Amino acid sequence: MPERRGRSRPRFLVLALVFVCLLGVGVAWFVRDFSEPLCKGMRHDGRVEKALGNRYDKGMTCADLGAAVKAVTLGKQPGEHSLRQAQAMKDVVLAVADGLDEDGGGLDQGLRLPLAEVLADYRVDLRENLGLTPVDYVRNGIASKPAWEDDAGVHVSVNWRTALLPVVRAVSEDPDAYAVVREAVTRQAAEALAAMKPDGTGNTLSAPAAHSAWALGNLDGVAADVVSSLKSDRGREWQAAALADLSRTGEGEKTAVPAFAEAAADYLVARWRGDVAAEGAEALERQAASMFGEWCDAVGVTGTDREEAAERIERGQRAAGRGVLMDQD
Repeated sequence: MPERRGRSRPRFLVLALVFVCLLGVGVAWFVRDFSEPLCKGMRHDGRVEKALGNRYDKGMTCADLGAAVKAVTLGKQPGEHSLRQAQAMKDVVLAVADGLDEDGGGLDQGLRLPLAEVLADYRVDLRENLGLTPVDYVRNGIASKPAWEDDAGVHVSVNWRTALLPVVRAVSEDPDAYAVVREAVTRQAAEALAAMKPDGTGNTLSAPAAHSAWALGNLDGVAADVVSSLKSDRGREWQAAALADLSRTGEGEKTAVPAFAEAAADYLVARWRGDVAAEGAEALERQAASMFGEWCDAVGVTGTDREEAAERIERGQRAAGRGVLMDQD
């Protein structure tokens, strides 16, 4: 009997060790599964499955999911979308926003840049939603309202505070993705300025830039929140990477600034990129007023109206940025 007990003890210890190892693996799997950034939940969201159609696969990786989202939301030409593509974009953004709210975590790395590229391709809607949102965008931003079409084209809207801004914040964990979104808003801001006539006064003179200022201020707040969430070294690395992207002029080479008369929007964007390269983060914080000033110089607007408009624009951008940070507290 003693020998029997002696032989069974090692067997018991081995079994116990195996049990502990299996338990450890199970716990590790459980923790990993539920602490992953958002992706799995999206794969099982009915809105995502509907949006992806025959591209949907419940076993797809996060990177595959990102590629599929781009495939069903982007048109053949940049910025051109069908109603079906725009609705797919809305469904995906709402699914991501809801998932972020329920999960309390971030967004998988494989989804950040693809989603940023989708947001950027809808840059007209992006600026409208993040700016001083027009009535039709507010009305159609309700989750149950579909994408719509009018004489200007196809549009899509989501609630900027509860859906769009959280998604922009999530993709912005990647500085390259943040730069993609900011570049899109910058381009749209430049085009809004380029379309202005130089004979405006008062609010008429400042309105387009003030609208852009609010959108850019929201992106200032997003950047500040990302940096504050990181350790100092990583925060500086994030900021340096984003600024490098935003100041680039194309494939690492300097590109000549086009003439304003030939390509007004390109001129304004190029001038601002030069500001970023020279001044860094400060160029972001006063972007709307700086671009407005460049436009005024180019078209010959001077005097009190210009000065008062620039002050309103700069105040608006700062106020929007502070509002985002207050929401994060």
